[in-house]
Amino acid sequence: MSNKYRMSISLNVLNHLGLHLYSNTPAVLSEVIANAWDADATTVNVHFNLEAKTITVTDDGHGMDLDDINQKYLYVGFEKRAGGQTRTPSGNRLPMGRKGIGKLSLFSIANQFEVFSRKEGCPEQSFLMDAETLKKAIQGDDPSSPGIYEPKPIHFDANIRTQGTSIRIKDLKKLRLTQQTISALRKRIARRFGILGGQHGFRILIDGDEVTFADRDYFHKARFLFQYGEQDYAKHCKKLDEDKDTKKKLSFIRGNHFNAKGEPDKNGEYEVNGWIAVAHRSNDLDDQGQQDNLNKITVAVRGKVALEDILNEYRLGGMITKFIYGEINADFLDQDDLEDIATSSRQGIAVDDPRYVALRTFVEGQLRHIWNATNRLKEKRGVDAALANPHIKEWYDKLKPKHLQVPARRIFAAIDKANVDEAHKQDFYANGILAFETQKLNYAIDRLDSIDTSNLDLFLEYLADVDAIEAARYFEIVLERLEVIGKLRTNVEEDAKERTLQEYVFDHLWLFDPAWERATRYKHMEERLQAVVGGVNADANVRLDIRYRRISSTHVIIELKRASRALSSWELGQQARKYIDALDREIKKDTNESRYPIEAVCLVGKLPMGWDDAETKKRDEDALRIQSIRVMTYDELINNAFSAYSKFIEASEEVGRLRQLIDDIRSYAPDP
Repeated sequence: MSNKYRMSISLNVLNHLGLHLYSNTPAVLSEVIANAWDADATTVNVHFNLEAKTITVTDDGHGMDLDDINQKYLYVGFEKRAGGQTRTPSGNRLPMGRKGIGKLSLFSIANQFEVFSRKEGCPEQSFLMDAETLKKAIQGDDPSSPGIYEPKPIHFDANIRTQGTSIRIKDLKKLRLTQQTISALRKRIARRFGILGGQHGFRILIDGDEVTFADRDYFHKARFLFQYGEQDYAKHCKKLDEDKDTKKKLSFIRGNHFNAKGEPDKNGEYEVNGWIAVAHRSNDLDDQGQQDNLNKITVAVRGKVALEDILNEYRLGGMITKFIYGEINADFLDQDDLEDIATSSRQGIAVDDPRYVALRTFVEGQLRHIWNATNRLKEKRGVDAALANPHIKEWYDKLKPKHLQVPARRIFAAIDKANVDEAHKQDFYANGILAFETQKLNYAIDRLDSIDTSNLDLFLEYLADVDAIEAARYFEIVLERLEVIGKLRTNVEEDAKERTLQEYVFDHLWLFDPAWERATRYKHMEERLQAVVGGVNADANVRLDIRYRRISSTHVIIELKRASRALSSWELGQQARKYIDALDREIKKDTNESRYPIEAVCLVGKLPMGWDDAETKKRDEDALRIQSIRVMTYDELINNAFSAYSKFIEASEEVGRLRQLIDDIRSYAPDP
């Protein structure tokens, strides 16, 4: 009696199993390379033909006869490990394949591929897999009977003379073959396999050139390395930080066993191998031009990537995940006697499987450890780099009380984390120490009420630095101002001086006189004066450019004249006198008396007419001085300011302990 019920499979299931599941070319080529491994090949060569626009993958494995092709290769879903065959026939390898759908991935990148295979003692086999023909078979499929697709037999390629299988991928969909894309594919294929370098009796070649760990092109980005298992990855890392004292590379061996809860356990049932690295800078992991973000931790199973990135599973706020990259080999995720953990696309893992949950928990714990360890390493690295400057070390060793060394270390560590250019690092140290000394003084002032007589010496020690801090601060200001004045003096051309100085001089009266540092602006008085002066000069056909400031016990009017306009001292005096009188009247409206003297400064581009004669110039200046009027040219303003601040530098040979320390730090040149 025949069965009443039956299940049939439509060819349309292929659309869901593999025709469009793979998202990138390296993943597709990895499936073909994995088949070569499973065929006990010792060498697989990926050849790119730019003219023909084809990719050919050739291996020297067992090859296939007609039965192998029909019952295994073309049998979608063939279980390689059925019947207890958990190892490859001659190589005794753990096979990478399992579901039997990897060959379908080729249709993700191409419309056609040709298969050529030669097995010892058997006829050669060759056929064409064509996407369009397959789609027609899918569309015409009869749901009442099993679907069948028959690839087209083709002539065997006479150039293939050895045993094994060769797959020629043609009619590529989106991939444009260029030397640049080939170079990128080489790098990405190297990153997908842990069976490189021939040490597993297996070599991957690209256009005849062996793929090695060096082709991964990312080990040089590692600053710190955390290793799991016996394989030494540190030998590939040429730029690891060194311990200052031992001169050893900063590579750390971590326990690689854990239990079902993801807890480190040397007797745990789960074992991983691999590495996690911390990059020097986060942007090091932006593999520009390669379309491959390195900021990830891949999970490999049996030597081949099974999960592109486990790092994106975590949301660890404030952690250094953006500096992290690595590879974890977890063969326990693919055990022959347990359910297949891989998703149907072969590019993902069932996230709720207990094995994966344990792995995810273990990796999270390792990331937290790496975060803490890296912070300590970076702080030590920053302190070591700072203390290499003997002047900083002397300052650091003398810090009292000793607990002040803790925040000082944080400053050095922060400078190191900021990746400051070596050429400017000493300047950053100097500024950091200056800020630290200032903060130390503020700390002492805040604690004034809590310091008793027994600790008074400590407070006085803090206060002893006040003069040094103020001298250092002012010295910094003077140096900055000299730089500004120097640029004005050398860079401002004649026709630009007026425009430049008008925008600058009113807010920086120290250009006129260092004593005018604390000039105060009274906006309401300035507006009243400008309104009154505007009436005074209504018929004078001159532009008004005056400002009012209060400087200590003096009212000051500053007027800027056009740089190109030549005036006589009499004209300047007449105008300035009107401004002084107008201001005097406005002040008396408020106070009934002037109270303070009033001074006017006229800033001009050219000397008044006749001042090329020394006697005339002196006579006119004396006459103006009696009226509290001063005339200055732009050049005189700049030169006088430069001279005044230069004299301060010259007179300040003894600028204090802190100032000397800052100078010494900045002048220190570390050995290259």
